Amino acid sequence: MFAELARAINCSPCVVRASTKMASHLETFKMLRGKMRNCLTCLLFHVLDCVQKAKVAQSDLPRRPRSLPGPGDAPPARYESPPASELQRLMWTKTGSECNHMDEVQPRIFIGDMYAAKDKRGLRARGISHVLNAAHGKFNVDTGAGFYRDIRLTYHGVQAYDMVTFNLSVFFHKAANFIRSALSSPTGRVLVHCAMGLSRSSTLVLAYLMIHERMTLAEAIAAVSVKRNISPNLGFLEQLRALDTKLQTDRRNGPGRSMCEGSRRDDDDDDEEVTPSCYELDKILNRGCAAYAAYNQVWPGVYIGDEATAKDKLQLKKLGITHILNAAEGTWNNVDTGAGYYGDMAVAYHGVVASDTPTFDLSQYFVTAAHFIQTALADDRNKVLVHCVMGRSRSAALFLAYLMMAEGMTLAAAAEHVKTRRRILPNWGFLKQLRQLDARLADERRDHARRTEST
Repeated sequence: MFAELARAINCSPCVVRASTKMASHLETFKMLRGKMRNCLTCLLFHVLDCVQKAKVAQSDLPRRPRSLPGPGDAPPARYESPPASELQRLMWTKTGSECNHMDEVQPRIFIGDMYAAKDKRGLRARGISHVLNAAHGKFNVDTGAGFYRDIRLTYHGVQAYDMVTFNLSVFFHKAANFIRSALSSPTGRVLVHCAMGLSRSSTLVLAYLMIHERMTLAEAIAAVSVKRNISPNLGFLEQLRALDTKLQTDRRNGPGRSMCEGSRRDDDDDDEEVTPSCYELDKILNRGCAAYAAYNQVWPGVYIGDEATAKDKLQLKKLGITHILNAAEGTWNNVDTGAGYYGDMAVAYHGVVASDTPTFDLSQYFVTAAHFIQTALADDRNKVLVHCVMGRSRSAALFLAYLMMAEGMTLAAAAEHVKTRRRILPNWGFLKQLRQLDARLADERRDHARRTEST
């Protein structure tokens, strides 16, 4: 820039050469400044590492966590999460002083810092599809969904502060469900980050492992810390300990009840229908299920499939499809077909604009979707394809609702029927909505039975 300016004003050759050298020195300075910033970041990580290890080494607390019985000890009557001081001892186990901006701490789950979150090229190289920002906000890592618009990532922000007084536990379940939703896709890979990738982000990953992977807090810390040094502040550790104690107590008393409402049962009526908990439904769907395929026939005249199947007109004609229910209509991270796409085919189309997120209310479409399927099957010659992007969550939830509403099945019976014919995995938000539908239908059947008996 300086050299061009010097030539433009007809300076002497000496001035031009000096300007060229100045520009070269400026580029070198910028490069060195970037390297120095990275070195200072690594140095800060290393200092934190040494300080934490020194504190733990000076502690004279017993090495064995109090909640883990030793040889000859009687099993504890009540689960107690290990104290924070002993949990800290578990964290700093990774050898070496390297401090990566991003580490894969579990299959397809990454923890990183703000540099990793802003490195779009690095995110592409890692195949990241979802970003969970545990430091969302103007005075934190201010990226937001708009920052990733050009690389089409799914973004979720948690406006949290790394202070011992901050209540991060209110975000545990939403963050855990976001991670689980990301991993429900075979290609899903999620980056969980904050500013340093040490406290807020690691706390949310630990909560996910405890809630959805059924780990204890000690097991979750051990699993993550071998891949990356983490350091949730003492306030977050206490919140994780409270979650750990609650989850383990609930699982001892009855599996799955901490995740969603417990099963509905009247102690005075042994024959009353029971709506399984989300955890119990998850076990049903993952036990003895069919292998994943692009499409499967799950009911006479009904197929569940993915985006590729919905767009393969030749295959649709071979299957004899006459009706298509698109459970992922729309342009953003959906299947953008619409009725016009099938204009050259004799196909009846119905679209549902739905997002595959636990917070989305899919239940508002249960009745209309079930009516569409029921109308199509009124003629034995018709065949229906119910699809979304993967054919696992949205489409499966709508068809399960049809079986419950039109075929009189319970949710457990519908799930057992479909999972032997296709691998399905509605997200936990949809499972909760299906449970509510199941409970309502069960109440209606009981009321009808009582009215019939009274007459």
